[in-house]
Order: sequence, then C-alpha cells, then structure tokens
Amino acid sequence: MSFDQLNTFILDIPIYIINGLLWLLYAVASVLPALVSMGIAGVMMLVVDDAVQKLASARPLRDGRGGIQTSPKTSQIVTGIVLALWLVAQWGMGAPVPWIGAAMWIAGLLAILAVPAQRFTLLNGVKVGIITYALAVIISRIYLAYTSQITPEEWAALLGSADAAAQIIANTRANTTTIALWALWLVVPLGYFSMLAQQTFINPVSLTNPFATYEQMLLSLRDRGGR
Repeated sequence: MSFDQLNTFILDIPIYIINGLLWLLYAVASVLPALVSMGIAGVMMLVVDDAVQKLASARPLRDGRGGIQTSPKTSQIVTGIVLALWLVAQWGMGAPVPWIGAAMWIAGLLAILAVPAQRFTLLNGVKVGIITYALAVIISRIYLAYTSQITPEEWAALLGSADAAAQIIANTRANTTTIALWALWLVVPLGYFSMLAQQTFINPVSLTNPFATYEQMLLSLRDRGGR
C-alpha cells in the first residue's frame, strides 16, 4: 500500500465509522417496534401477570392460620403466546402496522397500571385485543399473498377470457387491499383503544385511594371496625 493510499484510507475512516453507525441505527429502527413490544410484554409478565397469578392461586386457610400459595405461570404463558403471535404477524410489515401494535402494548400496560381495580379485566382485554389484531394482520397477509399468485389464465375458464379475468382480479385485489388497510390502520385499533377507555372508566374512581385494588378496598373496609 502506497503512502497516498494509506493517507486516503485514514481520511476515509470517519466516513466508514459514520456509515456503520447509520447502518446500525437503521437496523435498530427497523426492529424497534418489535423491541418495544417485547419490553412491554416483559414488564407485563413481571408486574401484572405475576400479581394476578398470585391472587388467583392464593388459598387461605381456616381460622386465620394464613394461607398457601401455588405458583402456576398460566398468565405469563398466555402473555408469551400473545407476544409470539404478534411478533410473527408484524415481521416484515411496513409502517404503521408494527408501531400500531407497539402502541397497543404500551396503552394496555398503562391502562392496567392506572386502574389496578380493573387489572384482571383489562389484562384479559389487552391480550384478546392484541391477538385479534395479530390474526387480522396474518389473515390479510395470507390473502394478499395468495391472490398475487393467481394468474388471469387460471380464472379465464370461469370468467370467459383472460382480459376479463385480469380486470376482475385487479379490481377485487384493489378493493380488498383498501378494506384491509382501513381495518389494520383504523378499525381494529380504534376498537381496541375504545375497549381500553371503556374498561378504564367503567367504574367511578375511588376518591380516597384511586390506585387501590378491590382486594385493598375490601381489607380497608373489613379492618375499619377493629381499629
């Protein structure tokens, strides 16, 4: 390597570094919605699922002798299944679908944390809503992929001619794509966020302890007379 080539290489090092950082940034940005969804699901497993599972599996003993606690992981497993289904559904999808899904995870967790008294209902609603959205994405992708492989010649026997078949297939695909986009970008997410809002505000907020669970409210009422 000559001196001029070495000098040029040294001068180009900052460009290589910047290009590498930009490539890394673009790579992270492309999977950022999935990373956000995974992070929120992890928090949900550790905080919400764990608390709900402990409450569901608690078995009090008689005469105030304490209780026993089993430790199944059903709620955490369900969250893991929902996350896996969503990651499969959003893989390779362009914006805004992956970000809509990530927003659904974030909004669901915030709603559950903001209204602990509704956490069981909200937790189930969040999982059902995300599963519904994931299935809608998967079904729309399968349909569009299938119709893209159909040739006009395959439909010509039913529709009379290849030209007529091509026109019908093009119109049908355009209409179906429009409906799918409306469903994935607006209808299903709007139904999900509407469900969150309804479940969050379905009961009046406690004026004394707005972040208390039903269990804490009942304990407070039962212990009041003995204090």
